[in-house]
Amino acid sequence: MDFTGIEGGEPRVVYEDASLVAVYKPPRMHSAPGLGELDLCAWTFERFPAARLGGAGRKPAEGGLLHRLDYETSGLVLFALEAGAFAGLLEQQGRGLFSKEYLALSTVSSSPQPEGSRPAEGLPSGVDGGLWAAARRRLDAGALSALLEAGRREGASPARIISAFRPFGLRGSRVACLGEAGAKEGSPPLYHSEVLDAAHRPGAGKAWALELRLRISRGFRHQIRAQLAWIGLPIAGDPLYGGGPDGRLRLYAVALDFTHPLSGKPQRIAIL
Repeated sequence: MDFTGIEGGEPRVVYEDASLVAVYKPPRMHSAPGLGELDLCAWTFERFPAARLGGAGRKPAEGGLLHRLDYETSGLVLFALEAGAFAGLLEQQGRGLFSKEYLALSTVSSSPQPEGSRPAEGLPSGVDGGLWAAARRRLDAGALSALLEAGRREGASPARIISAFRPFGLRGSRVACLGEAGAKEGSPPLYHSEVLDAAHRPGAGKAWALELRLRISRGFRHQIRAQLAWIGLPIAGDPLYGGGPDGRLRLYAVALDFTHPLSGKPQRIAIL
């Protein structure tokens, strides 16, 4: 996979029309204002004043910002340029009809990660638990990749990592996976990450072992980071969730899929 264009650089416009603009956010840049640094909202509002929405967004300072990326994550962020598009896309998000696709480069861990999750170790849906645990103990990235891909080869749905979440750690800086049982009545809802592709990428000097393409339709803070760590595949460059050092978090938001709020047609915006 060629990561040119998603590893760093400056913000840039990837897509625009009369009602929407999609912007590439580089790593180590905040999506929203409030932390005293240049953020993606400020960058976008300077070039697209309509994205401010006259302060009529969910949070006035965020204008038409429709979703965020973590500070260390790079990739696509969507802004609405008019109120109707904003309202329509918020409704799609609430109904799980707005999906985001990510690319992650993961290491393999034999230890339960992250601390604080209950149960301590997770398992992708549709995967044999004994085979998964054995492959983790061997740090066998190839076997783990094959297990994730097995269902697809047999025509089944993509493997899913399913969990509820709760804040965890100092001032809630992390999240812990609660598993499917954590979504009992009156407790947090379930969130899932679909594993669209999993490929073993061996090579000398590589700080990662698996290339994963994932999709989420409704997201919780740190969702993919915590869920991958929970099943033993922490993302390279993510020490918060047990990933090894790599210079930066190897997580990239590479595509958005939704129904265009004005045309009513399927819309896909992608970097790769």
